[in-house]
Amino acid sequence: EIYECKARGSFRKERLTPLVGDCVEIKLDEKGYNSIEQIKERKNFFNRPPVANIDKLVIVVSTCEPVPNFLIIDRLTCVAFYKKVQPVIVITKDDLKNSDDIVHIYKKTGIPVFVVSSKDSNDDLTLLKSALKGSVCAFTGNSGVGKSTLLNRLYPDLNLETGEISQKLGRGRHTTRCVEL
Repeated sequence: EIYECKARGSFRKERLTPLVGDCVEIKLDEKGYNSIEQIKERKNFFNRPPVANIDKLVIVVSTCEPVPNFLIIDRLTCVAFYKKVQPVIVITKDDLKNSDDIVHIYKKTGIPVFVVSSKDSNDDLTLLKSALKGSVCAFTGNSGVGKSTLLNRLYPDLNLETGEISQKLGRGRHTTRCVEL
């Protein structure tokens, strides 16, 4: 079941904020004033996106529009390893520009790399879904790389809003602004 809860005030004193993915103990109230009583020990947590207890960090990068930022990919990969989380790189928009150069760079690292296109149904989408199955995953990447489109293709029932790349700025417009489990 889903319960709406408020965090106890003592969490503020401890400077502890409940995150998506936290395992918690809750207290149910007859009047509906449910509360989070305890946040269990986390195996890991990220500030951005604000999540806890994840198994895989899915780093989404496009081949173009927005142009791949290798520094961000490398930083996110390093943070994942530091937090003992398996990084997974997903390259989108292969239908707009060939992804071989990006694949070539990251395949050498031993990090799982998948190439997907929003236009055609390819085997990598099936392989990606299989690789993520049974794991708690966080999707991250620059605005406009296709995270929402990818999630909609993996899980059509999500119906996440998607947007176009700003031609003036050459990047996304921050269409999706949520973190949920």
